[in-house]
Amino acid sequence: MTGKFALACTISTVAVAMATPALAQAELRTFKIEAGSMKSALDAWSRQSGRHILYRTQEVQGLRSPGVRGSMDESAALRVILGGSGLVMHSDPSGAVAVSRAPAASRDASVATAGTQSVAQDVPLASEDSGLVDIVVTARRTRERAQEVPVAVTAFSQDSIREKGINNGTDLQNFTPSLSVVGDVARNQETYTIRGMGGGGGPGTGSGPGVVGYFAEVPTSVSGPGNFYDLASLQVLKGPQGTLFGRNTTGGAVLMEPARPEMNVVEGYVDLTLGNLQRRSAQAAINVPVVDDVLAVRVAGQFDKRNGYVRDVKTGRDYLNRNNFSLRLGIQFNPAETVSSYTAVSYQEVDEHGGGNVLLAVNPSRTYAALLQPYLVAQQTRGVRETALSVPTFERAKNFLVLNNTEWRASPTLTIKNIFSYARTRSSSATDRDATPLPVADLLGAYPGSWNNNLRTITEELQVRYDDGTLRLQAGGFYLDQITPAPLTFRTINPMQAGGILGGGPLVFPEALWAPLGLTSPLAPALGLQPSAHVDGRSKALYAQAQYALTSTLTATGGFRWTWDTFGGDIQAYQDPNSYQIFDKMAGLGLITPAQAAQVIGLNAGLCTYDAYQAVAAGDFPTLKYPNCTTPTFRGQSDGPTWQLGLDWRADPDTLLYVVSRRGYKSGASNPIVSLFLGENHPLFAVRPEQVTDAEVGLKRDWSFGDVRARTNIAAFYTWYDDIQVIQRAAIAGSDILTNAQRARVMGIEFEGMLKPTRWLTFGATYSYNSAKYLEYDTIAIPAIPEALTAAQPSRDLAGTPFSFVPKHKYTLSGEVALPMPVSAGDMSVSAIWTHQTSQRVTPEDQPFDTIEGYGLLNLRFDWRNVGGSSLDLAVYGTNVLDTEYRVTANPSYNNSGFIGSIYGEPAQYGVQLRYRF
Repeated sequence: MTGKFALACTISTVAVAMATPALAQAELRTFKIEAGSMKSALDAWSRQSGRHILYRTQEVQGLRSPGVRGSMDESAALRVILGGSGLVMHSDPSGAVAVSRAPAASRDASVATAGTQSVAQDVPLASEDSGLVDIVVTARRTRERAQEVPVAVTAFSQDSIREKGINNGTDLQNFTPSLSVVGDVARNQETYTIRGMGGGGGPGTGSGPGVVGYFAEVPTSVSGPGNFYDLASLQVLKGPQGTLFGRNTTGGAVLMEPARPEMNVVEGYVDLTLGNLQRRSAQAAINVPVVDDVLAVRVAGQFDKRNGYVRDVKTGRDYLNRNNFSLRLGIQFNPAETVSSYTAVSYQEVDEHGGGNVLLAVNPSRTYAALLQPYLVAQQTRGVRETALSVPTFERAKNFLVLNNTEWRASPTLTIKNIFSYARTRSSSATDRDATPLPVADLLGAYPGSWNNNLRTITEELQVRYDDGTLRLQAGGFYLDQITPAPLTFRTINPMQAGGILGGGPLVFPEALWAPLGLTSPLAPALGLQPSAHVDGRSKALYAQAQYALTSTLTATGGFRWTWDTFGGDIQAYQDPNSYQIFDKMAGLGLITPAQAAQVIGLNAGLCTYDAYQAVAAGDFPTLKYPNCTTPTFRGQSDGPTWQLGLDWRADPDTLLYVVSRRGYKSGASNPIVSLFLGENHPLFAVRPEQVTDAEVGLKRDWSFGDVRARTNIAAFYTWYDDIQVIQRAAIAGSDILTNAQRARVMGIEFEGMLKPTRWLTFGATYSYNSAKYLEYDTIAIPAIPEALTAAQPSRDLAGTPFSFVPKHKYTLSGEVALPMPVSAGDMSVSAIWTHQTSQRVTPEDQPFDTIEGYGLLNLRFDWRNVGGSSLDLAVYGTNVLDTEYRVTANPSYNNSGFIGSIYGEPAQYGVQLRYRF
């Protein structure tokens, strides 16, 4: 060091020593430092950590930093900032911090201190020269580097979420090994599947998701648009969870960690996007300190609007548009050094036109084949960007969540945390499952002012953590209470039967009679009404997990959980009297006699659905009419264990090896639709709980080859799967039901890697191989009820068939080139991402279009960060630039209802993104 620099070190070190503890003893802080010049990053670190840092301007001139985001201690943040720069960090016991460019042989440089000469030891840095960005995750309910967690986890920072354009679960699956997002003709009803396990339960009560989404450590059922903004991190955990997490799962968990308020700093951003399809979206956040070191608030919001990319040729209505907005308020309150309380209030609203379902095939042996065939021919001529539906489909939702996460550090080794949440989720959708102008299988949505789904959910979780450096023990209890505070209502359209709802085949009219009868198609629609339904569920659990350091590098983990679930509800349904006025019109035209019309109307108008089928099954005559319908109730319960055993070995600072085995459990369920038509004693009514046992071995490693840096993470797994809960499509009266397959196995490999041959060039890759198939799967036979509604289905042996929505191979290749330019001008880069997945089945039954063909998507992006040295970022993006046509959902009812439809993914999109940080 020069004399002036040494003197500066001496003076600053004395000041730091008097004001702050040593760097190694610093508490966790939240850092938000953008990629850019090294000088700007070091100065930002100093401001956000509250510590002085010493460096020579000439030594950092021209260097770039990857920046850092997340909650971590000061030294960890500084390690990430220096990554790949060749700079070395020094500190001494007084807390003085300095950065210098030192030869590798003299890493232990001395720092002059007041009145003494001491040798400062470099803080151990696993990746100080790697240039590989570390993301802080909470996979084990504590903040850790992702590379230090002995579990397969894919993590994204806020910047990577933005740069990859992750706006919903369908986007997320493109960048996550072994993750699939299962959709339906209601596009925003996304459910996660990891390693073939997950799904959203089913159309009945009980069950629940096999992969749980979490927001700020609170389990949530909301997974559609409006969630992936202003996040500190997004994490996907693979494999059964439950010995540490609030909700038990069989497939994994998706953790959304919001950016929390920061003390003593005013900062924020505004992000605007304009693109084709009239894309207009924005998000913004502002952090405001209220009381120094005690109270801070953060307000964030977003909206996303875009035209649809599928058009209805009859009405001109666009489907698959975007129209949603979200607001979020975060309050961080630290009344004492040992108490930290985070409160969040979140609101989301969606009002979109729904999915543009496209008809793909018609079964010639089914009831409506002759009527549907011309529409299939017309659809094939139009292509997948146009359709013709009988229902103006829509998706509407309102979601509200308030949570509190309070932590008390009772002692250096003991922490007590309480997590409470209240959520209200409401949604309604109209869908056209047959994807034609005919009223064959249509859902009109809820009654006006009501909802198809209306849930109030309360969760409470109490945790106790003990950590003395050798033993880390966490134990807790979890409680979930879910009810419908108002009746769930449905309006469903099916074709009118010749003799009424319990009669023979459908009424089919020649075109000359459509107008006189007030019809728009050959079929007369019959409206089925559900004025009331309720569901409720409760889940209670006790859990504990311990990690014990057998040696300084070898740690054993063991955990256990027992979960108790109860569920139930009631349902009521009847036939709309107005639908049967068609028979009066027929009598007026002389097609039938007035006496015949009166007889059919008198029998069917307002007929209670449940009571009618129960009467016919017993050989009696149905007589009960609405509102005097019986309201059948259904209840169920199940319980089961979750456990984990693992061993991880830190072979060296850059290498982690682990092996783990886990048991997963998912609650049983019941099928209300079965109780309506077949009764609660039928084998299809009750659904058994799932059980999963897996074994996983993994390796996480950072590599160094001269100036070349690399990271490779690999995991291999085998899963034994019993009583798998599967959906049988359109099984009863056009409704899906949940059933059990007996046994299955899943095995596979996952890889995530990064290569940085120079500071200007970065390559990335992910890959997953999943082989998932049923070993034993005998379906339960379903009787005709009657044949006009549901054809008899014999039992089928589906052993050996693959799982649905599980591509065997899936990979992502990415590359980024940093363009050389003066530091004062900012940072420019161009990147490309290619994602590909092979074909995947959508049903275990053989039928046309039972497989979604493999497809690849290419995304391109140009980024200019810190434009002209300012706080403005500019990006130009293109997604699916090859305009690939690919399916993302399916309605595989070919063997049941006699048709199959699908929704296709987003076409090529491009636009400009502006982000201003302050």
